Amino acid sequence: MKSKLYKLALFLLIISFFPFLIFISKKETPPEKISVPHHKTQTVENFILKSSGKNRWQLKSPQAKFLDKNTVELKRPVLLVFLKSKITIKAEEAKFNKNLGLIHLKSVELMGPDFWAFSPEGIYDLNKEIFKTESKCKVIYNRINTSEGNACTLDLKYRRAIIYGRVRTVIREELK
Repeated sequence: MKSKLYKLALFLLIISFFPFLIFISKKETPPEKISVPHHKTQTVENFILKSSGKNRWQLKSPQAKFLDKNTVELKRPVLLVFLKSKITIKAEEAKFNKNLGLIHLKSVELMGPDFWAFSPEGIYDLNKEIFKTESKCKVIYNRINTSEGNACTLDLKYRRAIIYGRVRTVIREELK
């Protein structure tokens, strides 16, 4: 009887080691990679971005698409620049480069208290407060005087306009 008990104990001992041996011998492999599509762009409705620091401005757009970490594509943006007086810059579409502080505008219109300007495209530098275009532009001062040319630079901070190439200026006397 003792020998049968020893055989039974030995058999149970061997059987109890099998799960342990199987567990140890099993190689763990990392789970399969699941392919999840990464969205390269993100679209935001009613986008608003405000400046902080010395140069005060506010950029609004009904729709903004983040193309990458530093570039935002805007539809019908409105840029408000707060200098001595408020200047409004409107466009059909724009691309804002956050690192460089540049806004590339298409079909742009600039409005201030005593001037109005427009151009098919241009670049506004948020740091220098300068609008520059290499395409046709027209500037109207005090609602009666006009200047137009093939390119222009508008320095909003110092209220200067420099018109280049085939410049045409009309100065009218204001009627009282």
